[in-house]
Amino acid sequence: MEMNARTLLGLRLRKFRKDNGYSQSHIANVLGIERSTYTYYEIGKTIPVVFDLMRLADLYSISMDELLGFHADSSDPLAFGEPRQPVKAVVRRQERYPREVMQDLSTEERQLIAYFRSTKPAERRQFFEHLRTCRRRESRRSTTV
Repeated sequence: MEMNARTLLGLRLRKFRKDNGYSQSHIANVLGIERSTYTYYEIGKTIPVVFDLMRLADLYSISMDELLGFHADSSDPLAFGEPRQPVKAVVRRQERYPREVMQDLSTEERQLIAYFRSTKPAERRQFFEHLRTCRRRESRRSTTV
C-alpha cells in the first residue's frame, strides 16, 4: 500500500513519541499547541510547521532528516523516498530555559522565541533595532501627553 507523505510523517512522529515514552499531551505542551492538533499531526490530517519539527528533532536528539525519514534504510517501512545525504547540523539549542519558565509563556511568546531562534544574526539585529525604535516612539508619545 502506497502511503502519502503526511501519513508517513504522522507514523514517524508517533513512533518517536512512543519510543521516547511521551504522551500526546506532553508533546502538545512542549510545542505549545492543543493535544487535538498534535493528534492531527500523527494521523496525517495536518502537517506541523517547521519550527515544531525543529523542536521535536531537538527533543528526540535527532536530525531533521531522521525525523522526516530521509535517513531510514530500505528495510524501514516508514522511510520517505530515496536515502539522502545527512543534514550536517543536528538541531540543538545552546541556551536552555527552566521548564517551568517555558511553560509560563503564552503560545505567542513561544512562537516568537521559535521564530527568533530560526533567524540569522543580521535579522536578529534588525528585529531588535525595530523593537527599540518602536519603544522610543511610544516613550516619546507618553512623555508628551
